[in-house]
Amino acid sequence: MANSGRLRSRGLWAGVAVVGLVVLSACVGNGSGDDSESSSEVAQSGGGEAGVADAGRAADNAASLASGQASASNVKDSNLGLILDRKLIKTGTISLESKDIDKVLVGIDGIVSAQRGIVESEDAQTDDEGHTKTASVVVRVPVDSFDTALDAIKGLGVLVREQTSTEDVTTKVADVNARVESAQRSIDQLRLLFSRANSLGDIIRLESELSQRQADLESLQAQQRSLGRQTALSTIQVSIARPDETPTPVANDGDQAGFVDGIKSGWSGLVTFVQATAHVIGLVLPLGMLALIVAVPIWLVVRRSNVMSR
Repeated sequence: MANSGRLRSRGLWAGVAVVGLVVLSACVGNGSGDDSESSSEVAQSGGGEAGVADAGRAADNAASLASGQASASNVKDSNLGLILDRKLIKTGTISLESKDIDKVLVGIDGIVSAQRGIVESEDAQTDDEGHTKTASVVVRVPVDSFDTALDAIKGLGVLVREQTSTEDVTTKVADVNARVESAQRSIDQLRLLFSRANSLGDIIRLESELSQRQADLESLQAQQRSLGRQTALSTIQVSIARPDETPTPVANDGDQAGFVDGIKSGWSGLVTFVQATAHVIGLVLPLGMLALIVAVPIWLVVRRSNVMSR
């Protein structure tokens, strides 16, 4: 009797388990059916601009939902990554003086090569004898080697001016990367809807929407590449010039200085006198000529009158 009771109890629990499995399968089947019906309605909602707009919004919502879920699940790791992996843009400007500019240029090439950088541009000007008198160089070195390369270049000549700047673009880089991923997912969703479109109107509108989204994605990718280049390699601009070689005048002793100053003063006085005399002569000469022109005829008339009276 005890054994038969236990058998009936086990059979009852087995029956309950079977019924539960059947109910659970029915619920899962209904949920899948609802999802497939929703996807079918979205894919076949064409026939007008409203259908395409709904499809675009559906693609955006799907991409946003996926992005939001990924961001929510990885928010702690992302914040930690931003702290540890900072993205910096460093630039520097140096002005040097050196009597041997060619030697400085060779030294810069060696420093850049040692730091695994590149010489982006180089411009030099020579004098009439073929010697370099000025030069300007733009070099790119890894951000981690920026300070090392800067100090090494400053040691190649006499430092005249130095200016550096650092910009933290960690947040900007992360934002652009997230926007690129979101735009790519949105395009993938629109391509899926485009492959399922049936009417010509829906195909044309979806194609236009895809073209616009693709242009936006390419713009974001260009920003991403530009930030990547700037954060990978820092920029150092170097200008080199020869020092001023004008000779410094030698100071004379007091006697020589007094004698020379006296000669200069006498000569200056003589020049002033000559200029003043010439000025007076130039002023009087025209007046004298005019007086002679008037006085000579009068004198001749007076003289003739005296002769006749005699």
